[in-house]
Amino acid sequence: MDAARRVVLRHGIAATTLDAVAREVGLTKAALYYYYPSKDALLFELGFGAIEAQSRAVHDAVARAGDGGDALRAIIRETVQTYASRLDDFRLMYLHAQVAGPGAVRVDREQLARIRPLNDLAFGGAAKLLAEEWKRKRGRAGVEPRLMAFLAHLAAIGLLTMKGMVENLDDPLLYSDEQLIEGFARIFEAAAKP
Repeated sequence: MDAARRVVLRHGIAATTLDAVAREVGLTKAALYYYYPSKDALLFELGFGAIEAQSRAVHDAVARAGDGGDALRAIIRETVQTYASRLDDFRLMYLHAQVAGPGAVRVDREQLARIRPLNDLAFGGAAKLLAEEWKRKRGRAGVEPRLMAFLAHLAAIGLLTMKGMVENLDDPLLYSDEQLIEGFARIFEAAAKP
C-alpha cells in the first residue's frame, strides 16, 4: 500500500500502473496480481484504509460526546485533525478521482458495500444522540439528525479542500485550523440546539 501511495502521489491516478507499483515495491507484476486483481482493486484498498481509519477516529470521538452538539463538533474536529497532517491521503481520497477524469477510478457494488458501514460508523453515533434530543424538541435548524451529522462531515471536507488548495500554493489560510474547527463547531452546535 505504501508503494502504491507513493506511485499515485508521484504520477497521479490515471498514470499509475500495476507495473509501476510492482517495480516500486520490488515485485513482479504477476506477484502483485496475487494480492490485487486490478489497478482499481489496488486503488480501492488504498483509499479504503484511509476512510476506515478516519471513520474509526470519528466514531471514538463521538462516543465521548455528551450531547448532539458535542457529537457534531467531534465529527468536524476528528475529520480535520485526521487529514490535516496527512493532506496527501486526503487528496487521494477526495480529490484525485475528480481530477483524473471519468472512468479513471472504478468502484464496484461490492466495494461500495464495504464503504457504507463506515458511514454508519462515523455518523451513526451523532445521529443517535441528535435523534434522542429531537424526541424532546427538534433542533433549531430542523435538519434531520443523520443529515446534520453528514453536513458536519461535509463542512470538514470543505475546510480540508480549501486548506489543501491554498497550502499547495504556499498561501496559508488567514485562520488557523483550530479557529476554523471552532467556527464550524459553533454553527453546528447552534443549529442542533432547540
